[in-house]
Amino acid sequence: MKKILSYTLFVLLLVSLISCSNEANNSKEFTIETTLIAGGPLFEGSNTCQAELTTELSSFLEENGIKKEELVDVKLTSCVITSDQFENLNLIESINMQMFSDNFPMQNVAVANPVEENISEVSLKIADIQEQIMPVLQEETCYIVADVIIKEDLEDDLKLNTKLVFSINYYKQ
Repeated sequence: MKKILSYTLFVLLLVSLISCSNEANNSKEFTIETTLIAGGPLFEGSNTCQAELTTELSSFLEENGIKKEELVDVKLTSCVITSDQFENLNLIESINMQMFSDNFPMQNVAVANPVEENISEVSLKIADIQEQIMPVLQEETCYIVADVIIKEDLEDDLKLNTKLVFSINYYKQ
């Protein structure tokens, strides 16, 4: 009987702690603009473009008076790719974008498959599950990589202008 009473008390305490946890009551939009680069020459098929990001989220939080402890979650809401190299993106068949850091594994964040013909920008479909974007962005250095399948060989580097828009959700009293 004592065990049942102790167990019930523990469950009630746990439920009350969970119900008192802070939920996001504020939201801001955070944008990163970068260039993903694959060093040429590149061959038809899969090629990896990459960009290194350093302390962008920390700078944003500081500028907006948000403490790391106040963060509830960070979600990617939009990803648009363009290129100054080409009139359109016909060279590209598909794009699969991931994020990672030295301490967190690579995770898929967005994809475009196939990339439509005769367009100058592509909006990638955002992944439904984004479990570790916040801790990845909180790292001093994190990386964005894109597996880009191209339709023909390219002698030059491939440079893709990338605009990532995140929703920063946080709790402020």
